[in-house]
Amino acid sequence: MKLKITFQVILCITVMCTQLTFGQIGIGTTTPEGILDIESNTEGFVFPRVALSSVLVAAPVVNPAGGTLAVGTTVYNTELTTNGANDVSPGIYSWDGTKWITQHLREDYKRYTQTNVCQRTTIRESTSNPNPNDVDVVAGLDNEVFRPKYSGRYRIEVGVNFSAGEIADFTSQDEISLATSEGSFFFEMSGPGVSIDPTSTSFDYQQGWIYTHSYSTFNSIESPDLEDNTVPHFATVVYYKYLLAGNDYTFSLTNNINTGENYFVNGGDSGTGQGHIGHDQPCSIEFTYLGL
Repeated sequence: MKLKITFQVILCITVMCTQLTFGQIGIGTTTPEGILDIESNTEGFVFPRVALSSVLVAAPVVNPAGGTLAVGTTVYNTELTTNGANDVSPGIYSWDGTKWITQHLREDYKRYTQTNVCQRTTIRESTSNPNPNDVDVVAGLDNEVFRPKYSGRYRIEVGVNFSAGEIADFTSQDEISLATSEGSFFFEMSGPGVSIDPTSTSFDYQQGWIYTHSYSTFNSIESPDLEDNTVPHFATVVYYKYLLAGNDYTFSLTNNINTGENYFVNGGDSGTGQGHIGHDQPCSIEFTYLGL
């Protein structure tokens, strides 16, 4: 019995020395090709799961040997914070000595589209400036809500499309007639840290003003006559805003056309004289996450 115990002790010491000598551990393999080699066709490696509070705070993760947290320490964070620039979201993080660096891909994209393509709009009475308080609401883009997945910088792209209505018949004066309708789209957005308010200023794209215009022509020289030949106007404005994860951001898109009522059928207020919002291509608003 004594010899048996002695042999077992010697065997354990031999194995330990081998591990210390070669410093390799194999799980699922007897021939590890690195300090740790794990092989499996059905199972995955699970990182330690912790609840981080900020990319700048190492806790609750600690160095078991004491002292500062070792560079390269890697964990799976389970929390989503919504405090600001140093927020964390669920995923894998590695410590670089001063902060946690995300190791997972962050994607957040959403597109909102006008629901009533070729929505008709009226021409308001001529004024010096379009009035953001007297508008046609773009269908499907009224008081919508975007809730970002992550705190960080977002690209907000607003795409608009306007086309004038049918021009009135001026052939008694000229054989070729051309008229234009002008005005503005208004993009409004509000939420934590963001305020885009078209009513606060005039002709300022940073506050949601998006100038638009469109031409209609009548050409009696051609045979047959070219009537209601409309040239639509497309425009895109891009905003870069820092949004906070988990918060609601409300936005709307509206339109005011304020010139040309004397040159379109029915004064541009009804029938074929009315203009079109989203002619051939709907208006849209896109949110894309860019990063911290």
